[in-house]
Amino acid sequence: MSFTFNDSAAVGIVFDDGAADAVISAADSADQVLRGEGVFLDGAMDHAVEDFKGGYAQLFTQACAIRADDRARLAGVLAALAEDVRQAKLKAQEEKSRLKKLTAWRQRADIREQHFQTFQSVASDPMPMEWPIAAPTISAVFSARDRARFAGGAGGATSSADPGKLREFVAQSRASMNILDAELGRIRNAWSGFTSACSWVNSGSVTFVSGFERLLTENAADAAWLEQIAAAFETAGSGSMADTILNSALIQHASPGQVSLNDVGALNADQLKAWLAAPANKDRLQGLLSQPGLDPLVTAKWWAGLGHTVTKNGTIEPGISQKLLIEALPGVIGNLNGVTATARNLANRLRLATEKERINAELAKTPQLLRIGTGDSITNPAWTILQTQQKALDGIGQALVNAGTSGEAVLLGFDLTHGSPKAQVSAGNPDTADNVTYAVSGMLITPQSGFNDWAFNAANLQSQQKLISRKKSFAVVAWINYEPPTVPTVNSGDAAGAGADRFVADLQGFNAVREGLGNRTPETLHVLAHSYGTTVTSNALAAAELDVASFTMVGSAGIEKEIRNTGDLHVPAGQVYATHAAGDGLAQMGRFQRQDPRLESFGAKVFSSEEVTIDGTQYQGTTEHNTLVHENGGDGYGYLDKGTTALYEAALTTTGNGDRIRPGARPVSPPAGFAGR
Repeated sequence: MSFTFNDSAAVGIVFDDGAADAVISAADSADQVLRGEGVFLDGAMDHAVEDFKGGYAQLFTQACAIRADDRARLAGVLAALAEDVRQAKLKAQEEKSRLKKLTAWRQRADIREQHFQTFQSVASDPMPMEWPIAAPTISAVFSARDRARFAGGAGGATSSADPGKLREFVAQSRASMNILDAELGRIRNAWSGFTSACSWVNSGSVTFVSGFERLLTENAADAAWLEQIAAAFETAGSGSMADTILNSALIQHASPGQVSLNDVGALNADQLKAWLAAPANKDRLQGLLSQPGLDPLVTAKWWAGLGHTVTKNGTIEPGISQKLLIEALPGVIGNLNGVTATARNLANRLRLATEKERINAELAKTPQLLRIGTGDSITNPAWTILQTQQKALDGIGQALVNAGTSGEAVLLGFDLTHGSPKAQVSAGNPDTADNVTYAVSGMLITPQSGFNDWAFNAANLQSQQKLISRKKSFAVVAWINYEPPTVPTVNSGDAAGAGADRFVADLQGFNAVREGLGNRTPETLHVLAHSYGTTVTSNALAAAELDVASFTMVGSAGIEKEIRNTGDLHVPAGQVYATHAAGDGLAQMGRFQRQDPRLESFGAKVFSSEEVTIDGTQYQGTTEHNTLVHENGGDGYGYLDKGTTALYEAALTTTGNGDRIRPGARPVSPPAGFAGR
């Protein structure tokens, strides 16, 4: 009878007792040092908090509690690790003994087989346990927790501290960290040796080394943080200071979502520059400034707090911090209600160049045509969008030229990527002008088509206003910051509703800036609109109190019937005006389901757009629905062409001189299709 044995059993297992003992010793030592750190630090912590009060004192106390809890958990993990390795060592010894006995038995079995010994001799020498002892699995899981080091907030809270006591704690903490760092090095090396010399043991989840490292990193960060707090108190020369000052020094410790606009506003220029250097912080600030429902009054106060200078001649010079934000986030600042027009203009002019570069680069790699399954080609939609954006930029550039024909041109905002392109350009500076008129265009006017003419209209109105009131300064905003309707949709109110919301937001932003600058009066703001723009603006004026001094409508496409009369428009009594030229055959198309603001029941004052001589000067009558005709080489005249009655009268109504208008004709009755009240 013969036996066959597995020779691999005689190979043994890879388990070095010395490597195991090194882990046990290192883990036991680190366990004891960690448990002793509390006794070492508690006195220093109690000493520090005697004079440490306020939001940052609370954060310090919380950080110490987290540190104590983490070191206790790590000590427990290391104690368990030492015990697991001891047990693994015993199991390894048992397995080595079994393998040794099995190897000796096999040698005896070979001898018996060679000498043909009887089966009974085998029975008297039973085979040792053939099945191996299962190798144990060792896991040691630990992760250190984050610690909050930024109080944040805009309240009037203060913190107090004795910087000397804070530094004493830092010294004690660092002494402890040096000891723990040595323990970390020892256990790290011991574990590395164990894993290579004791591969018989299975490794489960083992994170205690990285967790130990993270714990010491957090401890070191606390020490650096406390030093910054101590330095801030020493610099202040006082034992008490506002939390907002500490926030400025410690904002780099803020976690995502914790920073507020007030925290950013409290930074000085150097602090802000350092903070913005991190891309994540720029993204964080962009999110804050782009949040829906951001109050323009809050934004205006925040922006002004960053610092700007009002010069002797009344112009506004942005401060260093404001310029940093303009450079960092031009697309946001350039369209942000509550920011001064001066700053927005700087941001938007910067964006004009970068947007041109972007579009040219994207066009260079975007094919105009796409092949389809039939083998034919279609125009690439992406290419079409880029072409539209490029044309819009060209239109904005020309609008700036046209708006500047009577002085300064200000680019208040533009948007190429959210829906159809939008923009607003001002002839004159809305920050400083004595009188500001928002002029709202109608159907089909977009940055890529017609905006340059609308900017000319703004310049024309500004020039005429200057002739009427020579001692005042004027700004006229060419506003097309909405998606206007096309011919098929002009009778719909959807575009007017959406446009009204945007108009309300923009005028609230204007008011917030002017209130902040201290140069807002009840006579400052006026509104003029043409065609479908009158539908947009009347909706806006009915929806919100915007402190508008006058509202002028030319060639109106109609007012929604829900607006009963001028009393619903939040405009001073007698300061709502309307005109419609006899030669305008298009405006009434928009009034099929809307009311004509010239109706007696609506209550607007009607002025003439027909040819007339005033004080010896002949003014031309408007011959069609458009606003700019003669200056574009046409035979007739638009509402806002130079030298027209409509332009002269509109300049009167928008400068507080509406009592001087020439009365115009009212319609006899509503149009046949008007389903009015």
